[in-house]
Amino acid sequence: MIQKIITPIDGSKHAQMALKLSADLAAMFDAQLLLLHVGSADEAGPELLQNALERAKKFGVRQVETGLEAGDPADRILARALDEAADLIVMGSRGVGALDGLVMGSVSHKVFHLAPCSCITVNLEAEAPELEGVKTILVPTDGSREADRAVELASEVAGKYGADIVLFYSMWRGPSLEQLRSTVDVKQLSKSTWAELDPKRHPIAEHTSNALIAPVVPQDALKEIGEQVLERGRQTALAKGVENPKVILHDGEPARSIISTARREKADLIAMGSRGLGGVAELLGGSVSYKVSHSAPCSCMIVR
Repeated sequence: MIQKIITPIDGSKHAQMALKLSADLAAMFDAQLLLLHVGSADEAGPELLQNALERAKKFGVRQVETGLEAGDPADRILARALDEAADLIVMGSRGVGALDGLVMGSVSHKVFHLAPCSCITVNLEAEAPELEGVKTILVPTDGSREADRAVELASEVAGKYGADIVLFYSMWRGPSLEQLRSTVDVKQLSKSTWAELDPKRHPIAEHTSNALIAPVVPQDALKEIGEQVLERGRQTALAKGVENPKVILHDGEPARSIISTARREKADLIAMGSRGLGGVAELLGGSVSYKVSHSAPCSCMIVR
């Protein structure tokens, strides 16, 4: 449940789009909305906040307030989110600085990956129309607890918007056998798949990501695991009021597959867990969430 949302305001186009999305969510969930500007009081901050406050009220937000902070923008946003026990930060992927959101250390990047709560960065490609609600949400899931939380929150948002949900599972070979077993009800697996996950059969892969060694779990077993994970996500979405959730089982590198699927499905939002099954593959090539958030054609949400 979303009860308190923070939206940084800096006057940029992406911040205006973030305000629209955060106001929509605040109105739908009857949540508190805090509009935050980090800058000097003798600059444009107070005027920006007042304009944003008036817009939020027009969007139907009942509980809205403003805050003016001084200091490093990312640090102040993160600290305020912690102090306010915020459930969600909604911010533009690029601010008033030309390079913000494009370089390591940018405000959006730092907040997105270090926030103490869930976080959405609102992004549109240059040729895309203005953000108008959320019609399709893509939710990559690997069956981890973090991914299950992403499915649940994304389904709540989709239910409020009347949006479509697309659940996506990538049959990659990174997780250890122990991690794979943790994502499913092993009693529901076929005998052949259970045998493939038996630590006695593959002792080296039991507690170690197998990104550096030959895959030990055959595709048929990964497919069965993926189908169970997707069905669990589908049931969650249905319970939250989502009609006809779509499921996609894919064999390929996760980040690249998620991005291409987002384009194909015309997703408005990608919702991911803050951490997946992880392992050596993520340490070598960067986390899936990092890659997706930097290359996605749409807005991204990290769920914590």
